Amino acid sequence: MSLKLSLIIPAYNEEKLIGANLSKILSFLDKKTYQWEVVVVDDGSSDATGKIVEGLTSVKIRLIKLGKNQGKGAALKAGFMAARGDFQIFSDADLSVGVEMLDPFLQELKRSDVVIASRRVKGSKIQIHQSWLRENMGRVFTLLTQLLMGSKVSDFTCGFKGFTKGAAGNIFGKSLISRWAYDAEIIFLAEKLGYKIRQYPVSWTNRKDTRVRLGKVIFESLADLIKIRLFELKGRYD
Repeated sequence: MSLKLSLIIPAYNEEKLIGANLSKILSFLDKKTYQWEVVVVDDGSSDATGKIVEGLTSVKIRLIKLGKNQGKGAALKAGFMAARGDFQIFSDADLSVGVEMLDPFLQELKRSDVVIASRRVKGSKIQIHQSWLRENMGRVFTLLTQLLMGSKVSDFTCGFKGFTKGAAGNIFGKSLISRWAYDAEIIFLAEKLGYKIRQYPVSWTNRKDTRVRLGKVIFESLADLIKIRLFELKGRYD
């Protein structure tokens, strides 16, 4: 039986939640009849994240350790390039989108090349909102990304996206952005390569203890968006 699902989880200093959330994931997947693997990418954590993952007994969990912190985009690229499943989905380690969304995403990936979790399409639900400032800055970032990338996608940054094996290999094989605007680059490449993209409504819960510093992220994200356009002009995605 071929390996059906690879679930990729990037993690950086997640010792407080990685053990419990991986247990939730394993409990969910152990009930499935298809073959699966979980690929955790430790993005140069300085805490016990890697040790906690290594301490889990399941042979279906693979740990990839990056020598130093490189950014979520780099962690995802490492995870997807190592994944073996016919369908490959990534989830944030905090499970802001619940693991039960794996089932509808797998169904959608039979009809589409890329499936994007969205908090801004009909049927989506935000259980716990971000602060007013963060939520509206997210909307501004989406608008800027749509303008710069020429995209109609409504939510770039939700941390749950799925790909067929072929689409994942092509997209992440070409990706160059390591940090904040990696989501925009992934969608830009999916559209550039002509893949069929489906935006799927999800129930989403904000992580209360976010460590993201908004001011820094805004400027670095804008710089990365400009880099994507420059990379395209220079033919680096060809």
